[in-house]
Amino acid sequence: MSLGKHLGGDLIKAYIDERLITTQQLVVFLSQIKKYGQRTLAEAQTSTALPGPKNMKEWYLLSYNQVSFGGWGWILLLTLTQLYNTQGDYTTVFDVVWPALSYVQTAALFEVLHSLLGWVRAPVMTTAMQVASRLFLVWGVNYIVPEIHTHWSFTTMVIAWSIAELVRYSFYTFHLSGGVPGFVSWARYNFFFILYPLGVFSEMMMVYQALPYAKAIDTLYFYGLIAVALIYIPGFPVLFSHMLVQRKKYMRGDTKKKQ
Repeated sequence: MSLGKHLGGDLIKAYIDERLITTQQLVVFLSQIKKYGQRTLAEAQTSTALPGPKNMKEWYLLSYNQVSFGGWGWILLLTLTQLYNTQGDYTTVFDVVWPALSYVQTAALFEVLHSLLGWVRAPVMTTAMQVASRLFLVWGVNYIVPEIHTHWSFTTMVIAWSIAELVRYSFYTFHLSGGVPGFVSWARYNFFFILYPLGVFSEMMMVYQALPYAKAIDTLYFYGLIAVALIYIPGFPVLFSHMLVQRKKYMRGDTKKKQ
């Protein structure tokens, strides 16, 4: 804006000094200078506007994803550090990881609420199934049956969950911030080929290990574990197919960009 005024002032002074401009021409010229200044200001505002959250809802979602990313990062760090310090002794991982895992995974209930409110595009049913299966393992199995804490499947489950969530929450964080790096997008739609089967296999192993102890706790609980485990049979293909569909959309869009 100041540039337009300065330029206009010099030109006007030159024209008036040389008596080459009429009053009507001066009015037209000043009008053009005003339009130029307004356009320059608008362009400056557009160029300096940074992509990112546009309202309180998006700011909240950004904060939620950042906190969740930090939580799962802490869980993974605790797991790997404990394995390193004990020369790979997975039997000690539970005691170190459990406090953080129980809080962070339970907080995922907010994601079902986000989906119900329409704040995110994730399907309610898919989100509810994913969160419910995790909470079932955390509170319905590990909390009730402490005898299985030293099994290797707990460690592989936590590692699979942690890496998957770090990728997912970093993807959402970058998306809400205005742009997702290529590697993060690629990891989001490719890592699940390994992490998802590993996670599900580890979860089923935990349930299997809990069955003998569950029968001693309560018969109803024992058959309840069997019923939930059977849900994995149709549930795994549904959730895995959902990820394949999302990957196909991503790959199609990525191919178009390259063309």
